[in-house]
Amino acid sequence: MANPLRKVPSPEEPDPFRYGSRWRQVRLPSGEVVEQEIPLTPEDLLDPQPGDEVTQSDPHAQVVTTLYELLKRHFEPVQDVVLFFDMKIAWGIPGLPDPSPDVAILRGLPRREGRSIYRVPEEGIIPCLIIEVVSYSDTAMYQNDHDRKVKIYQRAGVPEYLIIDPPFPSEGRLKLTAYRMAPDGRYRRIDPDSRGCIHSETTNLFFAPSKDGRTIRVGDAATGEWLLTPGEVQAARKAAEEQAAQEAEGRKVAEERAAREAEGRKAAEAENARLRAELERLKKGDR
Repeated sequence: MANPLRKVPSPEEPDPFRYGSRWRQVRLPSGEVVEQEIPLTPEDLLDPQPGDEVTQSDPHAQVVTTLYELLKRHFEPVQDVVLFFDMKIAWGIPGLPDPSPDVAILRGLPRREGRSIYRVPEEGIIPCLIIEVVSYSDTAMYQNDHDRKVKIYQRAGVPEYLIIDPPFPSEGRLKLTAYRMAPDGRYRRIDPDSRGCIHSETTNLFFAPSKDGRTIRVGDAATGEWLLTPGEVQAARKAAEEQAAQEAEGRKVAEERAAREAEGRKAAEAENARLRAELERLKKGDR
């Protein structure tokens, strides 16, 4: 039986498992077979294998989580749009790596459970938009998303590709880079509009950094409105409930005031009637 084995780096060495790890069987000189955990490289992340344990930085996780929640809620009512999160895509193109994009959006694909790898030759539909969030601020990871994957997705024929650089401590603000397939089969940069938004023609959404530059905002180009995060939805719901409660309390106060005024008018009318009757009685007594 194989025993697990992992080389522990010395405190002076950089962590070799920074990007993650995978396990493989290794036969030691003694003949014993052990399971050895080996570190992943940036090149491994271009074509991850089943069982790979890939690590992510906190800035990456925060941006991806926000992005996925926004898109999932937006496309939930749309039956012909499927959203993949970290799903390995097999292009079926010899020599072309098969990445696992952070987010992939596909139109015209039936929704079904059970996919662990999306195989393009079998299902026949290519993602219309792929979004990658850079995991770390080092040069190797930057080149993965900004160079190597640009070439991969261009060759695979993905119409649009959006890259998000999170606000790493060394960067400060979130940045967006986007590409669209031109008629010659090559990517061209998508220029932001006057508001700094990147418009995706395939999804009719626009993307922009938040005002503080800490996260991503997504808008619906059809309505011009920003999509709300779960926290914003909850805050809006709470504000609406508070406003409704205030309006209900205002109506109650107005109704009580109206009731008091009606009671006052009724009492005044009764008193006037009594005074008129008393006056008539006095007049009759004088005669």
